[in-house]
Amino acid sequence: MYDKNVITYASHRLKVYESNYPTHDLELAAVVFALKIWRHYLYSVKFEVFTNHRSLPHVFTQMDMNLSQRRWMELLKDYDVTI
Repeated sequence: MYDKNVITYASHRLKVYESNYPTHDLELAAVVFALKIWRHYLYSVKFEVFTNHRSLPHVFTQMDMNLSQRRWMELLKDYDVTI
């Protein structure tokens, strides 16, 4: 199998309204940001996202989500991703 090495780094500056997001929303937004950048390579393969934010996997089991979270979850459903 492959070694687990970092392939790339990406970053962007937060928009004014994003600075008010809770931490778990910012983490999820970062994952979505990366998926949008690398969607051409990730769309048809199984991959894993590593994060040090422990509450991020629990976002997927929430019953009530805000509109941004719902939109991001719909985008994540298109990928074969494990977080």
